[in-house]
Amino acid sequence: MTSVGENPFAALLQEATKSDCVAHKLVEEVLLFTLDKARAASKGLLSLADVVVDTNDENLSEDLVAHALFERLMLTDTTQISGNASPDALESRAIYYLHGAFSRAESIQAEKKADCSKLLALILNNASTCMRQPDLFAPQNFATQWMELFEKADEHDNTTQEFLVRVTCKVMEEDESIEALGALKAIFYPMLTELHKQIVKENLITIPKNIFWILGFFVRDKRAAVLGELLIDYTTPNPKAKGGDYMDTLLGSLLCISILPKTQNGKFEFFKDLSLNHTDPALWTLLSHHQKSIFMIVKQLLVLCPETKKKMIQWLANCLDANISRGHLWSSINVNLDQTVHSSASDAFMNNLCSVLTRLCAPLCEPTFKVLLVDPTYCAVADKDRSAKDVSMLKAYEETCLLPAEEGTERLTAEKYNFITEIFYMTHKCFQLANRPCIERMNRVMRELQNTQTAYGEVVNSDPNNELTKNLMRMMMDQMQQVLSIKNTLSEPTNDTAIVKFFEASAIWLTEVAMLPREDYEKCLDKKDFSPQVMRNLELLSDTPPFVAPYLQSIPEIIIDNIAAYLNFCRRLNADQYLNIYASSHDAIFKMTLLFMGSSSLVKNPHLRAKLAEALEFLLPTPVMGSVRQRFITQVFDTHPDRLKVVRSLLNVFVSIEMTGQSVQFEQKFNYRRPMYAIMEFLWTKKEHVQCFRDLAVEAEQNIEAIEPPIFLRFINLLINDAIFVLDESLSNLEQIKQLQQAQDNGEWNSLSQNERQQQVTNLHHLGMLARFDNILGRDTINTLKLLTTEIKSIFCHNSMVDRIAAMLNYFLLHLVGPRRERFNVKDKKEFEFDPAQTVLEISHIYINLSKDDSFCLAVSQDGRSYSDQLFGYAENILIRIGGGQLIGDMSEFAAKVKRMGAQYKEEQELLADAPEEYLDPIISTLMTDPVVLPSSKVTVDRSTIARHLLSDQTDPFNREPLTMDKVKSNEALKREIEEWIEGKRSAASSKS
Repeated sequence: MTSVGENPFAALLQEATKSDCVAHKLVEEVLLFTLDKARAASKGLLSLADVVVDTNDENLSEDLVAHALFERLMLTDTTQISGNASPDALESRAIYYLHGAFSRAESIQAEKKADCSKLLALILNNASTCMRQPDLFAPQNFATQWMELFEKADEHDNTTQEFLVRVTCKVMEEDESIEALGALKAIFYPMLTELHKQIVKENLITIPKNIFWILGFFVRDKRAAVLGELLIDYTTPNPKAKGGDYMDTLLGSLLCISILPKTQNGKFEFFKDLSLNHTDPALWTLLSHHQKSIFMIVKQLLVLCPETKKKMIQWLANCLDANISRGHLWSSINVNLDQTVHSSASDAFMNNLCSVLTRLCAPLCEPTFKVLLVDPTYCAVADKDRSAKDVSMLKAYEETCLLPAEEGTERLTAEKYNFITEIFYMTHKCFQLANRPCIERMNRVMRELQNTQTAYGEVVNSDPNNELTKNLMRMMMDQMQQVLSIKNTLSEPTNDTAIVKFFEASAIWLTEVAMLPREDYEKCLDKKDFSPQVMRNLELLSDTPPFVAPYLQSIPEIIIDNIAAYLNFCRRLNADQYLNIYASSHDAIFKMTLLFMGSSSLVKNPHLRAKLAEALEFLLPTPVMGSVRQRFITQVFDTHPDRLKVVRSLLNVFVSIEMTGQSVQFEQKFNYRRPMYAIMEFLWTKKEHVQCFRDLAVEAEQNIEAIEPPIFLRFINLLINDAIFVLDESLSNLEQIKQLQQAQDNGEWNSLSQNERQQQVTNLHHLGMLARFDNILGRDTINTLKLLTTEIKSIFCHNSMVDRIAAMLNYFLLHLVGPRRERFNVKDKKEFEFDPAQTVLEISHIYINLSKDDSFCLAVSQDGRSYSDQLFGYAENILIRIGGGQLIGDMSEFAAKVKRMGAQYKEEQELLADAPEEYLDPIISTLMTDPVVLPSSKVTVDRSTIARHLLSDQTDPFNREPLTMDKVKSNEALKREIEEWIEGKRSAASSKS
């Protein structure tokens, strides 16, 4: 043994007490080096005897071992003193070596072979030194070493995770927190940068499986929560970052990996040369796994510690705010503009983010329904109060809400807002910014694809090898690829299921907050917490709840709008098989729809309520004409406790989209009403729903002169208005189409220039689209009138309604069966959805349905515009030709009655032809039978005339002042005067005869 005089370290060996010692054998086993030169070769160890001290003592002092370990780490070339040492003993990478030593010590300790605590402390001390003072170990690259450790780590062995956590904790112990975090960032930021560079190059198929495994090291253990903070700091852009800048972050690069292109103007990689109905389950599996992996990282950051939770929520809030432009209409139109591409994130990024947030909302859904803890006043919090009330979302205060707040009033807010509330509103905002623009984009590309297919069909037969034909084919394939990529992204089953469950929870929450009883609301005021807390599941009592809480001024429209948009997307595409899984979602969405669709007291915006009617069509249990849906079954219309409210709710929204002050764009109202007709047609197959229509008709007749016209009266008035407008427009367009077709067939276009010829083709196409739309809507409107008149008759024959319906039926029958019907005999009737034979049959049914009422028969005969004695003769000839022979007997009987009553009325009119001017209605110039005085203009008109006018326009027709039927006053004196004059005329005529 070396003497003390020869080696100063010998003193350490002699002075160390047993408690301060470490077994030499344990040092060799764990650290793989020895201070006994003789034993190095035989045991495959690295000998440090020449570097530190040569000793064969059984115990070594801690200080000596610490010094030896440090010297071991400073060796840059272990091969020079290796002897026959093993590769692990020769490991020159400090972190790698310390990790191996830590692993061996942990293993020995676990097996209770020896106490390794002192060695573990030395290992962690030195690892901490490496992290805090990496320059000591230059040129070693610790970022690379950690990356290699993470890549080689075994999923079933947590030693690497434990080593990382313990080293991180040691670094945090030995330095101020800011300096310690800086030291960790100096090591791990370069590693994350390399990882980021790798991710950017990958796609959904090529991305390595261990990427998320490596990132998981930063978020798995709460003891080292600082690593999660480090990760979220690394992936956070500057506070003024644009939406597109979020794609350039580490988390953003992961969110960009999808079936869709990473960037908005990037190339589509999948679905080349495939049919339009194709789905790819393999891609779905990859996408679902990728989205779940991102979700796990985000979830871990949220639960790791308060600091990472706060930073993660703020990242989400800032990201949504930076991408707010995606919610603007121009965003989906100008998708390829460079400034737009840079200013907001891509569809791929946003859809993946939406899937992550939807997964985070799982606890809000069944069976726990924590959604009942969501506070409805969240969007009322002003910017200045956000921090104090824990509101992370930016500009939530600016959201358009279900009801407008009164100017100058301050909306209710809660004391504080929980995480559940935050994630609920963020998820809805994200769906609006992610899925909704994507759906719009797909619809636009599908329209472009249809146009391209039409153009291709026109040129392919004439010259299949033409360059134009080839270009159109390429365009068609590109557009098909885009449609399939978007469709498959939006309808991935796992994500779709999560969305359905989230929207079910949202529908339940909406219903509960809207129907909260007054006494419960007052308790909420005391607590300053307005969440519903429990599910009351109250029955819908009427079209408006008895109490409407003020916080409806704080609930954003997007919640209802998102549910409606999703169901309408499902209705258009074969994506409803997942909704089929959850019968409970049918009930929740059905109830919410009935409640909000029919009540302007709950939803001010008529567009939004009309969208709910569109969404309700999705819940029809049978396929809708023109739909590509598979068989869909639901029992809501038969078993739901609130099902009998559907008719009133539907009629309310039908009427409200045209009411004064709530009018919508003229063409748009017809788009909204089309699905309503489909729902009514279905309801007419259910006896109890038919009875609801009957009850509303009776109610209307009983209250026909109420201040506010009854809902059913306004409904049938608008129905007749619609029928008159769309059928008239259709016939006008068909007449123009016929003229253009004739000119083309006669060769008149041949003399036109190329531009003029193209213009005529465009005109023909445009008129065809308009005629097709009008014919579809006209068919639905007439069909609805036919259904209604089979069971409900008297209100159609009321004096305020009967003249209009008679004139309408006569007008269209004359055009369809009269001498000039050839004007509308266009080629390719099916292309324009023009089926005159069916329309004639429907109109004939309406005539027969109302034929028992004398006032209707009289009104038909007195229509001077279209009626003649020959009208029904024309109709009989056509009915024979189109297979309507079974109606001829009834139509002949009706025609005879009309003719007879017309003759009687003519005699009466001739008798009364010289009526004084003051006896005539100033609007329609007919003899008044029930004169009334209008309060503001003081003009006298017939009661039936003003009643008919007020159904569409509640103003005085002579001065536009507001007017309702209860304000008009009967002119009894004039009425008696007219009656006496009529009686005198009749008496004089009787005396003559």
